[in-house]
Amino acid sequence: MAVLTRPDGIQIHWDATGAGPGVLLCNTFNVQPLDALVAQLADSRRVVGYDPRGIGLSTQRGPYDLATGVADLEALLEQAGPVEVALGIGDGAHRAMRVADVRPDLLERVVFTSTAIGREPGAEGAGFSGSTQVLSALMTLMRRDYRSGLHQMMAGSAHDPGRERERVEEMTVTVPQEAAVAYLEAWVAADSYDVARRLGDRLTVLAYPGNTWFPLEVYETVRDQLAEARFELVEEGPMCRPVLAAEVLLRVSSPTTG
Repeated sequence: MAVLTRPDGIQIHWDATGAGPGVLLCNTFNVQPLDALVAQLADSRRVVGYDPRGIGLSTQRGPYDLATGVADLEALLEQAGPVEVALGIGDGAHRAMRVADVRPDLLERVVFTSTAIGREPGAEGAGFSGSTQVLSALMTLMRRDYRSGLHQMMAGSAHDPGRERERVEEMTVTVPQEAAVAYLEAWVAADSYDVARRLGDRLTVLAYPGNTWFPLEVYETVRDQLAEARFELVEEGPMCRPVLAAEVLLRVSSPTTG
């Protein structure tokens, strides 16, 4: 485990496993376990992962806004070394896309797993992520009853079935309520369409059935908006079937990728 110390004194913990072209795992604030995905990749890739500020082993102090998270990630890659591709999960995808946009020397491509690029035109009411009322209620619940808010978030996503209660208990320890609420607010407010259009075919958007937060209807809307990006449907999300995410990352990070 390595440590990046930021100018404000925040220490960000990161590590790297394996050797080969670099793959960054840029996780969301609810810190889904990615050990199985690392195992799928580490035989042929150098896999870099980190705890954003306020989460896990990193200093539990903000600010937690998107711009700060992007600056942290850029500094981390300057220390850890450049990578070919990032798997961006949740709000982590917005950080990764912004770094790839301005620093392709550090991060060349991004695989985006949630399809929530921004406020999709015509997508109001399409899934939980498209409902202003649902999102407002979720943020209120996260502030008032943290555990219940986390349960609601996980119940709407098709990943890690059967482990929701255990995962919620883990998250209440590794992710302070203050950080989770701030990251969620930043994620909901983020609009990355302009960034995504500039990335063009350097962006791959994944979607999978059964995710009520980001249903296939939202995926289709995003595809209509991003003519040059690459789109793939997979059977399940990266936590349920890490091998599926690994196959995409291996292909995207291949030196032969055009």
